[in-house]
Amino acid sequence: MSDHLPQELLAEVLSRLPVKSLLKCRCVSKTWYSLIADPSFIAQHLKKTAARNSGLLFFSYSTRELVWPFKENVRYLLYPDESFPANPVEELDCPFKGIKRFVNIVGSCNGVFCLSDDVYGKYAEKAFLWNPSVRKIVNIPCPNFTFTSYGPYIPSLGFGFDSTTDDYKLVRIVYSHFIFDEIRPFVEIYSLRSRGWRKVKKDLKYFITARSTSAFLNGACHWVATKRGNGPGVRDVIVSFSLGEEVFGEMEKKFDTKIWGNAHSFYLDTFVESLVLLDETNEFTEVEASEDNSTNEILEDVASSSNSQLVIDEAMKQMVSCASFDQK
Repeated sequence: MSDHLPQELLAEVLSRLPVKSLLKCRCVSKTWYSLIADPSFIAQHLKKTAARNSGLLFFSYSTRELVWPFKENVRYLLYPDESFPANPVEELDCPFKGIKRFVNIVGSCNGVFCLSDDVYGKYAEKAFLWNPSVRKIVNIPCPNFTFTSYGPYIPSLGFGFDSTTDDYKLVRIVYSHFIFDEIRPFVEIYSLRSRGWRKVKKDLKYFITARSTSAFLNGACHWVATKRGNGPGVRDVIVSFSLGEEVFGEMEKKFDTKIWGNAHSFYLDTFVESLVLLDETNEFTEVEASEDNSTNEILEDVASSSNSQLVIDEAMKQMVSCASFDQK
């Protein structure tokens, strides 16, 4: 019967189904398989899903061991907005269980999460795009500015969607020296569409706070940063980077999230199911991740030069005790 339906009508009907149902529907026929994997259908489905507003929150929290190799234990949970932080409806499969690597959530957009190595905020050279709805992991290649090539540095990352080009982008701002009047960070962007990194020439006179979590809003990534004021001392600002125009902006720092805890002990954002990355090859393997020699070298360097930090499991209790919180 479905073979006699107009393609437009079939797409309209299927676009109203949840992701899990669509994954099963791909087995009906080659026609349905091709339709569901088509980029225009994926965009159509995402638009309808976002409009329905599932009311789900994505919450992750982690603990890290105090002894080498500082193994991280992380959980990814989905909550109804009205019941958070009690009664999760689902625990998502963690793609990095058992991995001797620190995983940080850079940001999320359209159901896609950008994950990166943390290593105490010093280095972040491996990154991945993860869509838990379709269980796909896409590897992001090594950037241009690395520990091996340039030595110690501090990176700040941002992730989001460029609607002008239908492209997912990862922004990487790297500081390799810290004389305030001579801040000239290295800025580079990874494009999922082009599958490559490119340098962006920007004269950025800000220092983005070490390990500052980025927020994606209205087509731009935002970080807490510091700049020199008109008089003595420095002041805090919010620095934005438009993914479409690829320019930096600034706004005065006024909002207080009322969320307590270590900045990397938890991550909170709204969640939407999507088919993004559906047609991608799953590029992550646990063997590859755990046996990465370059990462182990960096871990050893950090272990010998800094104290380990326990990101405690009390994040859940702290969240319960908060009087209020702001969503990004």
